[in-house]
Amino acid sequence: MSTDNRMFWILDTISNSGAVIETLPTGTPSKWRFFKGQSLASEFPMGGTVKFSRDFPNQRKLFDFMANPLGVLIASKKVRDILDAVGVDGCEYMPIAVHDHKNKLVGPEYFIIHPVAGEDGIDLEKSVYDKDPFDEQLIQRVRKLVLKKDIAPKTRLFRFKQLMRHYLVDQTLADALKKGRVTGFRLLPAEGWDGSYTRLE
Repeated sequence: MSTDNRMFWILDTISNSGAVIETLPTGTPSKWRFFKGQSLASEFPMGGTVKFSRDFPNQRKLFDFMANPLGVLIASKKVRDILDAVGVDGCEYMPIAVHDHKNKLVGPEYFIIHPVAGEDGIDLEKSVYDKDPFDEQLIQRVRKLVLKKDIAPKTRLFRFKQLMRHYLVDQTLADALKKGRVTGFRLLPAEGWDGSYTRLE
């Protein structure tokens, strides 16, 4: 990890107060494949759409990051432009259109942002965690996260191989998202993370 870019952040979009997306577009590859480090762009349907969840009828705000329980990143073109500007690589951008509860188009330029490869950036000897009972190569629960010191300095948006349902950003991208007034996300310090969502920045 470079000396001028030490801080990494866990990106959380689950609990914002905006509209919630609960299903992926028809024809999308199986959801579990989004967490296997596979390229999926060539299999993603053209003209894919998503819709505000009827289970949250009062949540109608369209944020740059869309809340969802799917474990994927759904974000606006504004977010993609920022990622491009700071040099994020290794991600696929699958275009979708967002419709509200009444099926009105409200977000024509949104994307599922899919970091393909996972980073080997967790110090497994110093971290405290529970292994996944079905796959001991994966982590089920983090109790204290310790990062390796040799994470590539320009790894801007990524996932760890053992935690593919969690997304991290580096300090450069965190600053750019804040400066760009991006809405709908929270930042948590990754170093020392205990698996909870209380240490917000």
